[in-house]
Amino acid sequence: TGRMAMIFLRKGFRLSNLNVVERAEVAVDARKLLVLLPMWLSYLVGTVLGAYLETVFDIYALLLPAFVTLSVGLGYMFFRQQLKGYLKRVEQERLSKDLHDMQESMERTQAHLKAVRGNTNTQQQSGPDEGLVVELDEEVGNMLEAMHDVEANVMGMCQSTEGASAEPVRVRSANF
Repeated sequence: TGRMAMIFLRKGFRLSNLNVVERAEVAVDARKLLVLLPMWLSYLVGTVLGAYLETVFDIYALLLPAFVTLSVGLGYMFFRQQLKGYLKRVEQERLSKDLHDMQESMERTQAHLKAVRGNTNTQQQSGPDEGLVVELDEEVGNMLEAMHDVEANVMGMCQSTEGASAEPVRVRSANF
């Protein structure tokens, strides 16, 4: 796109000269091109093929795009539910993995804070660091509770039937 071209022109076509914002803009434009380029190529191929078929089949050349549209529509109609279920399972697995990773990270942090707090108690030092460790330990505990609540809510939503207007399970409201 034009924005990507101007960024590269200003920076001498060197990726190493781009700052964080420019890299993000280039990444966004590159993703747009991944969608727009196949669309443009399909349009170009369709017009060339349509022009050729029109010379060979005359008015009946329009049957080819009609058949392709009908085939894709029927395929979508028959496989919609399967695709929807598959995408839902993939998203649920991804979310479950993310929650599990977050929980492990929080538990490691909490264990580390307890170890630091234990070292502080054995050394009999009561300073500002001890209060900070205790406060951080309590905050990590609150975050773990909140993550368990989120996990319970997500699992409740995933188990609810598809058309039902079931409310998410509220275990406890977390204050942040």
